[in-house]
Amino acid sequence: MNIFYFSYFSPPLLNVGANRSRRFSEALTHSGHRVVVFREARHHRFVNINDKVNTEVIGESVPVASWNIDWCWKWPTIIHKQCYRLRHWQSPERDGDIAKCYWLIDMHWGWIFPSLYKAWLKSQSIKPDVIVVSCPPFSSALIGMLLSKWLNVPLVLDFRDAWSQASYFNDASRKKCEQKMMSQADALLVTSKADFHAYQYLYPHKRIHYIPNSYDKTLDHVSDNHTVLTLGYSGTWDGFRRSAKGLFQQLGLCDFPIRFINIGDAQDEMMKLISEYKLADKVEMIDSQPKEKLHDILSQCDVLFIQKGKPDKGKSDTHLATKAIDYVASGKPILAELPDGETLNFLRRHAPQLYEVSIDEPVIYLQQLRRLQQLFERKHLTVNKPSSDFYNQYGREKLSSDFIQVLTDVTTSRFTERAKT
Repeated sequence: MNIFYFSYFSPPLLNVGANRSRRFSEALTHSGHRVVVFREARHHRFVNINDKVNTEVIGESVPVASWNIDWCWKWPTIIHKQCYRLRHWQSPERDGDIAKCYWLIDMHWGWIFPSLYKAWLKSQSIKPDVIVVSCPPFSSALIGMLLSKWLNVPLVLDFRDAWSQASYFNDASRKKCEQKMMSQADALLVTSKADFHAYQYLYPHKRIHYIPNSYDKTLDHVSDNHTVLTLGYSGTWDGFRRSAKGLFQQLGLCDFPIRFINIGDAQDEMMKLISEYKLADKVEMIDSQPKEKLHDILSQCDVLFIQKGKPDKGKSDTHLATKAIDYVASGKPILAELPDGETLNFLRRHAPQLYEVSIDEPVIYLQQLRRLQQLFERKHLTVNKPSSDFYNQYGREKLSSDFIQVLTDVTTSRFTERAKT
């Protein structure tokens, strides 16, 4: 098969979306398929970059530079807020909510037109058999919809997060956009069971497939022989939903030795919290790392920390965090500050050692940290591997095979339909 794969976040970027497109592109290339990956080219816009990544193993990589459309929403946002100030009012909305009023689907739509142009040129020499679009950003789905119509080839949408059904950033105004894209799509891939059931209900006549992210490899369980209980976390904090405040409050109250290793961007809110709770000697900040180095660092940690903010009111968490899959594969103890929903249910089902905490129960939070410290002192914090069923379900070979099978099925069925007509 010839595959046009649109993935805004792709190597050499270092995030979940890039890792997913990398895994699937590698599997397709190794299986003898020809993959052309269209990706965002403006690397300076992102901090998390691996300049040493080998892009050859993922097929042909076509960098596409987005139009600079920041002015389309930045200036309207400034004017919007100034209008409130002139009346001596305070704007009731956050900047991001104001900016949404001036987006076309999302703030990345500047990638649409350059990508369409590059893809159309590429299609003159390589006729794709199927088009795959990784979302978010969901504006990328428009690229796939238009190309699928123009070239008369099947379209597969890969929703790493839910769109209209998202529990964290629910936006009912986008349902019509989603329905338009789905009308052209031959199949939809989702990464959580909650999304799978939701989209099956919404689009009963469409092919909906559950293909979660996989773990890359299990940790080597190496220890640097440290004498202090060490918590590890990989990811970003937005200061709104994903905030380190709950954890840092408890670390500030700990009267026993403990340290926290944070791997990811150093956000302003994060640094303020470190100063506020006097944690400079307890918190170690490390920049975002390639997957290999990330695993090496997490291998040195005794306990792995995972956190999510609360979803929108009246909603439950429907997104399965990829780090939860990696953490379970490691077999290490997991400290989870999570709302009810998909990720917590996944950990309860698969994690051999799970310690649940909540910022609404600070006393229990501190008790759990103290309990982990006592287990560490007694050398009872061990590595307990999950069941073989977990490795079978979430291994990259199995999930990549499922992904390739979906592409094969849609191309076969589309060919059959054309033959009939």
